Amino acid sequence: MITDIGSGLNEDRRGFKKVLKLAVEKRISKVVVAYPDRLTRFGFETLRELLCAFGVEVVVLNREDKDPREELVEDVITIISHFAEKLYGMRSHKYKEVVESARKLVEDP
Repeated sequence: MITDIGSGLNEDRRGFKKVLKLAVEKRISKVVVAYPDRLTRFGFETLRELLCAFGVEVVVLNREDKDPREELVEDVITIISHFAEKLYGMRSHKYKEVVESARKLVEDP
């Protein structure tokens, strides 16, 4: 079993790379994820198709039905959070300020 901790935006995760390598080598037949964005934040269906071409089934345990606005808000906050972390570091006050400001901006009707 491969476990992976990290953002679905980060393609440099050890577990993610290992899954891809094993798929290409045809050494796995199934990938099980809790949520689609745990595997990859964007391009999930494309990645699923690619893995399928190597004979790998992708199983998602939890599917949340979100409306398009909810998904977009979540994606924008994730992107801002990711880049703010790179700029300021996750523990910095500025990081928290930027993310909270973005959250307020996109969540207000």
